[in-house]
Formats: sequence, C-alpha cells, structure tokens
Amino acid sequence: MPNELRKYGRPVASVFELLGHGEVDLTAALGWTLRQSPELRSLLWKRLGAPGLPTDVRIELEVADDEGRTDLEIANREATVIVEAKKGWLVPGEIQLTKYLPRLAGAPHPMFVSLSDSSAEWAAGQIGPTVQGIPVKHIPWDSIRHDLRQASKRARGAERHWLNEMTEYLSGATAVRDPSEQWVYCVVVSKDTMGGPRTFRDYVTLERKYFHPFGGRNGWPKRPPTFMAFRWDGRVRQINRVLESRVIQSLQEEWPDIPISDETSTPHIIHTLGDNIPIGDIPTRGVYANARVWALLDQILTRSGLAEAVSESKLIVTPPTP
Repeated sequence: MPNELRKYGRPVASVFELLGHGEVDLTAALGWTLRQSPELRSLLWKRLGAPGLPTDVRIELEVADDEGRTDLEIANREATVIVEAKKGWLVPGEIQLTKYLPRLAGAPHPMFVSLSDSSAEWAAGQIGPTVQGIPVKHIPWDSIRHDLRQASKRARGAERHWLNEMTEYLSGATAVRDPSEQWVYCVVVSKDTMGGPRTFRDYVTLERKYFHPFGGRNGWPKRPPTFMAFRWDGRVRQINRVLESRVIQSLQEEWPDIPISDETSTPHIIHTLGDNIPIGDIPTRGVYANARVWALLDQILTRSGLAEAVSESKLIVTPPTP
C-alpha cells in the first residue's frame, strides 16, 4: 500500500503503536487520550465514582519517588487516583500497591485503580477491596473500550480523532485481537489425563475446550489467540477459532471430578473452541515434539507441513507477542 508506515514489518495503524505495547506504553496512551478528551475524562471519573469535577483533573505519567514509580496519577482538589496497569489478565498485587501508600498520605479521597484485561470478578479474587484502608477498584480494558466508543459518539474534531486512535491501538495492544487476524497458536494434545476421566485430547475433541496455566508462565500466552491448532500422532488434527476465553481459580471450578493437586488447583485460562475448520493432511515433521508455535492460517493450509508454515509465516510478518 502506498505511503504505508511499518514498524518491525508490521503496519502502524495508530500513532500510539510507535510507543509499543508494554504496560508503560498503554498508560501513556491512555493518559494522553484523557488529556485530549473531556468526554472520556468525564466517563472515567463517573466510572470511578470519584468526587469533584473531571474538568479540573491533573494527569501525570510515571510519577517516581523512593518507593517506586506509578504508571498514571489523576487528581483534582477532591480526589487522588493512582492507576496501575498490567498486561493480559494480571493484576497488581497488594505488596506493589502498599509501596505507594506514603504518596497518598493526606490526599483527598485516595484510590487505587487496577487496569488489565482481567474481568472485575477475577480481579476481586486477586486483590481485596482495600489496601490498608485505601479503596481499590478494578477496571477491565473492555470497559475503557466501551467508554471510548461512547465518548466518540459525542466528540468532534481533534477530540474524536484521538479517541479513534486509542480505540485502534487497544485493539492490538490488549486482550481483544482483531477477528480478522490469521495467527494460529499450535499446541500438542496428548492422551494423558489430569487424573480425571478425560484425556487432554478429550477436552479438545469432545468438550470443545482447551486450558492452560494462567499468568503467562512458561511461555503461555497472556492474550487469547484468535485461532488454535491441535496436533497429535505426527499431524495437525484440528483447527478452531477461539470463541471465548476466561480465567478460573482452579480446574475444579469447571470440572469438579478432576483430582485436586498443586497443578490443578491453580488459576487456569479456558478457551472455548468453535467449529472445526476443514483441513488436509498436515504433517508436523521438523517441529519439536512438544513445542508451542505460531503460524498464519493460510500458511498452515497451503504449505507441505507445519514446520514450513511456521518458517514462511515468519517471513511474512513477525509472530504475535504472547
């Protein structure tokens, strides 16, 4: 496309993508958009239930002292809000928030805000409603996306422009991937069990679900993939669109008959799978037996095997960051 701007081989759809997709980048983009949009400031202030006027707020990024550095601080004469953002489903821990308590000493109506892809229900189980008496409120990025859409309906000119830039940026930087994205996360499913009546393969083929540990540990993705491919016995056997992804406290929450153990009683992510996509014979020679790999859907369907699809996909565009 003429005059297209690309960074690391990928099209730059929003000016905010020049920052990157890290936690600091996300809050910097949000801080800038709040500064440019009175409508978004008003909606966020209402969501927080904070006193005072949103028109009078002061917005500061990366405020640092001896105890650490906060991502974003928003304050007016009647309230002081410290916002901590996390990638994926993670939420800030009480230890981290406690470090900022001295900064809130004597502040009017102090509040901590957790911002991540996690649902409010999940976050409530990870961080309490207060930290040493300071209220803690969790806001999912989904709620920010909703407020961006609502603000854009009422905004005009430059304000609407920045709201649209932020909406575009979040579509690639947080958990919701573009439905047109063709990356497929390919994993191995075995005939082993968690001790219950189903094998790992049964969950995928019969229950239409796939799960893995929460938190991005050991290379597991923090963001839900758009598609997943499952392989066993030397072939890719099944490819599905991911319809829904959610976090549970333990596997017993979804499957009570799975025996309790250190492995099964920890938080997991469950992906609900759509219909099987018709595929041909796709051998997996050249891919490490238990490797989890990314490949573009069209490359998987047209190349001679998974290894070639992975290689060719990397030549077209950089694989997504989990």
